[in-house]
Amino acid sequence: MVVRASLGGSGARVHLSNVFGFAPVTFADVHLGVHGSGAKVRAGTNRPVTFDGDTSVTVPAGQSVWSDPMPGKVTGGQDLVVSVHLPDYVHGVTGHDRAFATTYMSGPGDHAAEESAKGYTYTSNQWFFVDRVAVGTVPAIGSVAVLGDSLTDGTGQANDANRRWTDYLHRRLAAGPRPTRLGILNAGMAGNRILRPAVGPSGIARFERDVLSQPGVHTVVVFEGINDISRGSYDSAKPLIDGYKKLIKAAHAEDLRVVGATLTPFHGFGSWTRQKERIRQQVNRWIRTSGAFDSVVDFDKAVRDPGSPQRLARAYDDGDHLHMSDAGRRRLADAVPLRVL
Repeated sequence: MVVRASLGGSGARVHLSNVFGFAPVTFADVHLGVHGSGAKVRAGTNRPVTFDGDTSVTVPAGQSVWSDPMPGKVTGGQDLVVSVHLPDYVHGVTGHDRAFATTYMSGPGDHAAEESAKGYTYTSNQWFFVDRVAVGTVPAIGSVAVLGDSLTDGTGQANDANRRWTDYLHRRLAAGPRPTRLGILNAGMAGNRILRPAVGPSGIARFERDVLSQPGVHTVVVFEGINDISRGSYDSAKPLIDGYKKLIKAAHAEDLRVVGATLTPFHGFGSWTRQKERIRQQVNRWIRTSGAFDSVVDFDKAVRDPGSPQRLARAYDDGDHLHMSDAGRRRLADAVPLRVL
């Protein structure tokens, strides 16, 4: 599985999750290396990962595990390869359905230590079990975690393109005359809602695990809620606003800043109605004016059609009138005032 390091640092650790499994999972052999091309690992970089000094670890259902820190350094923006050998049948796979990254799989046998592509004969666009990779750095360098849905997950981009709006934001931070070292951690989940479980647990239910527990986080961006409106049957914005208040309270309890992002237009999408548009406008008005968030990013204003603000501007519409084109995802990143991070 290929994952991109947001920040460089030392002592890389791999976090493996069996949170949604139905039985214990044994990871008999785990390796971390630098991506070459395809299923190849750059020669000489694939190294065994240990857990309390052992190369094998069994994770109970509903739990997860951090590896030991690994010697050496990881470069920011580097593509890493996490290779895992599973010796037994798995009852319930914990994974990320739309990784938009190619995962390479083998038939039976342990190929985790291999650097060649020969043993890997199948592909997927999901990540399995790998929840995050963390590196050590100085305390002054932190990260921003983004709670989101498919608009953050990256729907519309090609596999391996790394063109989520959070990817563009990270490049923007690194490209300035005085580059900013700041991790951007994408906790987007396509189909996710703030209030109810749909695709995965609700945003409220997963907030602690997916956002607040991320190492080094000092700012949280909340850009989620359009699925609650689009797929829900609410009479007003109040339930969603109450949900935002719960997220803000939980983040503030951990002394984290919370940035609220306005919800982007979806007129023309199959579930759009005037009532749902009214609720979206109510939510956005509250995000902009309530003062509940520490800062606000106005994504709605950034990508709406000036002549028809209920719609995405044509250049930013991927075609279904909800998801963003590549230009739209870039526009979201450009709309973030860096000072709020």
